[in-house]
Amino acid sequence: MSFSTMRHWLAGGAMIVAIAGSAQAQQDPKAMFEARYAEMTAAMMAKDTTKVGALLASDYESTDIRGETHNRADSLEKLSQMPPEMAELKPQTKVVNVKLNGDSAAVDAEMTLQMKRPDETGTEVTLDIRMVSADVWVQRGGIWQLQKSVQKEMSVSKDGEVVFRQAN
Repeated sequence: MSFSTMRHWLAGGAMIVAIAGSAQAQQDPKAMFEARYAEMTAAMMAKDTTKVGALLASDYESTDIRGETHNRADSLEKLSQMPPEMAELKPQTKVVNVKLNGDSAAVDAEMTLQMKRPDETGTEVTLDIRMVSADVWVQRGGIWQLQKSVQKEMSVSKDGEVVFRQAN
């Protein structure tokens, strides 16, 4: 078989592998929820309350590291008050664990972000923030929406040294 004939088979094979890989990624719960978190982060950084609202269940509730709870309306209101400089941050969310149970999923997630800020002396420092949450996603109308989020741990490092840590 000549190379010119083989390249059609190779191209076809590569396409099948790409499609199979894409289908597998769609069935991988971790990848699917990481995509949902990425979609939510992008909408939040753009202060797009409509898109964020579509990702939150109508009965959404969050509990922050201090134990204070916030409903969907509170969360969307806080989003609209986010300072403009926050839009420059690039939070990353990694899904640590997913337990699917029908139309709901318990998801352990870790969000990290880094920012540079002047300290009290005016010297620029690097802050690394890490938050761990236990989230519940529900599938309604074929769409996964975040129903509950409970922050379990938060830490802040300044130039590599942990300066704050709290866990529940």
